[in-house]
Amino acid sequence: MFIGRKYELKIIEQAIVSKRAELGIVYGRRRIGKSTLLKQAAPKKNTLYFEALQGVSLKKQIEHFTYQLSKQTGTPIILARNWHEAFDALTLHIKKKRCYIVFDEFPWMAAGRSELVALFKYYWDNHWKQNPNLTAVICGSVASFILNHIVHSKALHNRKTFEIRLQPLLADESKLFFKNLRSEHEISKFLIVFGGIPKYLEQIDPHTSFENNIDQLCFQKNGFFINEFETIFKEQFKVIKTYEKIARELAKKKCSKEELSKKLNLGSGGGLTEYLKTLEKADFVKIFTPVSPLTRQDLKTKANVLWDEWLRFYFRYMEPNKKIIAMNTKPGLFNQLAGKSLDTFLGLSFEQLCMKNLPALLDSIGCDIHQIINFGPFFRQRGRGKNKEEGLQIDILLHRKGQILTLFECKYSTKPVGTTAISEVERKIRFLKAPRNFTVERVLITGSGITPGLQRSDYFHHILGIEDLFKSSH
Repeated sequence: MFIGRKYELKIIEQAIVSKRAELGIVYGRRRIGKSTLLKQAAPKKNTLYFEALQGVSLKKQIEHFTYQLSKQTGTPIILARNWHEAFDALTLHIKKKRCYIVFDEFPWMAAGRSELVALFKYYWDNHWKQNPNLTAVICGSVASFILNHIVHSKALHNRKTFEIRLQPLLADESKLFFKNLRSEHEISKFLIVFGGIPKYLEQIDPHTSFENNIDQLCFQKNGFFINEFETIFKEQFKVIKTYEKIARELAKKKCSKEELSKKLNLGSGGGLTEYLKTLEKADFVKIFTPVSPLTRQDLKTKANVLWDEWLRFYFRYMEPNKKIIAMNTKPGLFNQLAGKSLDTFLGLSFEQLCMKNLPALLDSIGCDIHQIINFGPFFRQRGRGKNKEEGLQIDILLHRKGQILTLFECKYSTKPVGTTAISEVERKIRFLKAPRNFTVERVLITGSGITPGLQRSDYFHHILGIEDLFKSSH
C-alpha cells in the first residue's frame, strides 16, 4: 500500500509528461521510501528501472545493468566490457521514444567513485538530453556521495531539472498505516520510537498494542530491528567507531561540539566538525543554531541533536541488552527492561515529534508559514565566571513577522499539566530577554490534557493536544 508523498509524486509525474528532457535527483536515508516512490510514479509503459547491487565488483555491476536492460527491453544481453559500452546499449533504446529511466542506488553503481558521474554527464550532454521525451532519475541513499558528487557536482551543474530530498512522513500521513485501529495518543508513541519512516511503519501490526509491537520487532531474536543498526548506519560510514561514539553520546542528550569533544576525548577542530556534518547529511543528526532576534553573540553555540528516532531508542534500550535479546523468544522482555523509564524517554523525545510536525501546529494556532522568519529550539549554556547566567532551553521558538516570538512548551506526561507550567515558562521568558517591543506568545502542547487550574489561569495563548499533530497541513 502506497501512502502519502502527493507533493513528490506530482513533481515526478509532471517531469514525465513534460516536453523537454528532464534529469532528476531523488535521495534520502535508507528505508525512507525512495524506490517505492519512483516505482509508484512510473508509467505502465516505457519505463526502464536499473537497480544496483551492493558491495559487488565493477564487472558484476555492469553485468547486472546489461542483464536488466535485456530483460526489460526483450533484447539479447550485451556483453559490455565497461560503462561506455553499457551506456551505448542503453542509448539505442532511448533515442526518440518517451522513456522514464531510474538509476536506483547510483552510488553503488558508481562503486563510490566519481568517474561514472562524469560519464553520465557525457552521455546526457551528447545523447540523452536530445530526446525531449526522456525523464531520467538518479537515486541513492549514501548521503555523502549523493551530495558531494551529484547534488553539488560541477559535472551535473545546471543539468538537473528537479531535486527531491525525501523526508519522513508527517504524522497525518503516518496515521494511515494504522487503519483507524489505534488511538492518536498510541500512534504518537510509535512515531516517537520509529519516526515517519515508511519501512518501519509497515512492520507494525495495528491490531495489537504499542508494547506488543515493540516487544516483537525489537526484543525477540528474529525481530525486524535486531540488525537494523548495521543496515542503516554501518554501511554509511568508513570510520564506524567514531560515528557510533558520537551518535551514542547524542542519544543521551543534545550537546555542543565543545561538550562532545570533552566527553569523547576528540579534538573540537575540523575533524569533529566533519564527522558531525557527515552525520547531518545522512539525516541522523541535526545541527541547530539557537533562534533569536538578539545579537549574534547569542548565536555562537550550536546544539547537535540525534535526529533519528529509532537510533535514540536503539542506544537507550536495545544496544545495552543485545546479548539478552539475541537469545530471547518469549514476549514481555521490553516491559521488563524499560519499566517506568519509558515514560521519561517518551517525554524527553516528544519535543522532536512536535518539531517535525510543526506545519500542523502552525495551522492549529492560525500562523501562516510565510510569517516565519526563523524557527527551532532556543538554548543557552550555563555561563562561567563572575557573571554566569543560568542555562536555558526553549523547546521550539518562532521568530515571526510583526515583532512576535512564539514560545512552544512541549509536555508529554502521564498526568494533566498543572499551573507549575506557568512558572517554568515565565522563567524561560525572563531569561530569554526579548526586546521590549516584542510580543511573546505562549503555546502549550500536551499529551495528557491540563488541570482545571491551568485552564482558569488563561495564561497560554493556545493549548494544543496530541490530535493537533495529526491535522493535515497540506
